[in-house]
Amino acid sequence: MQRKFVGTLLTVALLSLPASALATDGHFLHGVGAINSAMGGAGVAAPKSLLGTYYLNPAGLMAFDGTRVEFGFELFKADRTVASTFEPFNMSGSTTSKSEFVPIPAMAFSVKLNNEKVVLGLGGLSIGGFGVDYPSSTTNPIVSPQPNGFGQVYSNYGLLKLTPAIAYAVTPKFWLGAAANVDWATLAVTPMPTAAPDFDQVSGTAYYAGASAADGAFGLGFQAGLMYQFNDMIAFGASYSSEQFFEEFTWNSTVANPNLPTYGTPKEISFKLNVPAMATVGFGLTPLPNLTLALDGRYMFYSSTEGFALDDQPIMNQDGSVNGFGWENIYSIHAGLEFRPTDNLQLLGGYNYSQNPIPDSLAMYNVPAPGIVKHHATVGVGVNLSRRFNITAAYYRAFENSGTGPLMTPMGPAGTVTNSMNEHSFLIQFSFATRGGM
Repeated sequence: MQRKFVGTLLTVALLSLPASALATDGHFLHGVGAINSAMGGAGVAAPKSLLGTYYLNPAGLMAFDGTRVEFGFELFKADRTVASTFEPFNMSGSTTSKSEFVPIPAMAFSVKLNNEKVVLGLGGLSIGGFGVDYPSSTTNPIVSPQPNGFGQVYSNYGLLKLTPAIAYAVTPKFWLGAAANVDWATLAVTPMPTAAPDFDQVSGTAYYAGASAADGAFGLGFQAGLMYQFNDMIAFGASYSSEQFFEEFTWNSTVANPNLPTYGTPKEISFKLNVPAMATVGFGLTPLPNLTLALDGRYMFYSSTEGFALDDQPIMNQDGSVNGFGWENIYSIHAGLEFRPTDNLQLLGGYNYSQNPIPDSLAMYNVPAPGIVKHHATVGVGVNLSRRFNITAAYYRAFENSGTGPLMTPMGPAGTVTNSMNEHSFLIQFSFATRGGM
């Protein structure tokens, strides 16, 4: 009966996971689940929830006894603005993206085997993405109607990770973990700058076609980690997630230039976008029995990842197509704490800092993907309603950041483009211990 119950919960959770999310560290969520997010995304050496552990370090699964199931639900909202100037005509304007709350669910399951040395489990996590919805404007040069600007700019990228994992206790103090990452991503971008624009030599106009009907692609990779408990107070953890290798995204589109005799005829667009490798190290400190401190450092390898990397090529080819986003490698710092004033009450707080992966010089080419926020403040509270059931609520705020670069024309720089972004999110998490306790 218990197995049927857990299986039903997992099936419902997996089917309900959406294809879109918006991220905070580059294009990744800084943390997954209310507990991990409220601790600033820290936890590679301080596993406090399954959701965060599947995201950060599979070795941490050894910290959870018996059988455990967790569900998380996040309501995420990003506010994005693009502003630009066009100096030859003394023209300037600002446009705000349509912004709504995006639901981001996650689930996780683990069971410690009877020998107490092995934990098996499965996680299903929405871990990142990006998106904007800027209307066309007659006053903002960058989104003025084509062929003078981009026109309406729409993008929606979402990343889901299913991760079957195993953890093994080499000794009571030394744990190892490994997981397979089976990924699913969806992507839509209009206009699509990675395809050469439809150019008319007579009129001298060029129009970019759209890839507005979202396409999906599978990706594969792996994750490995370790944890070592020096003593009752200090633990060290480290993990590595490989680059996630994806199929090409492919869209059915049409020739966009109304001045061409082929206008409206079929056109296929393709683009490959992998997920960068990520390395994380950190410490977990327990100076008091009811106080845990966590500090992580994370590094994301964007500059060598297909779709983000330029590989020493210019951002734009001679035919007008864009080679990639041109993102740089970045690091992020995650700090968090858990304080338990009573056995049934959990107070959480944290801070997250992330570098901006987008060089200012490439601001114009990253209007569809402004992953530029840096500073996050996080808080949360958890309550044990029984020995086997916990509810945790959390909130985080990503403060506004902006990046400004040149507005490029065939004749060279002719103005500026500024991307601005801030975020806030509400989270709730339900944790069940179907065997053992919280």
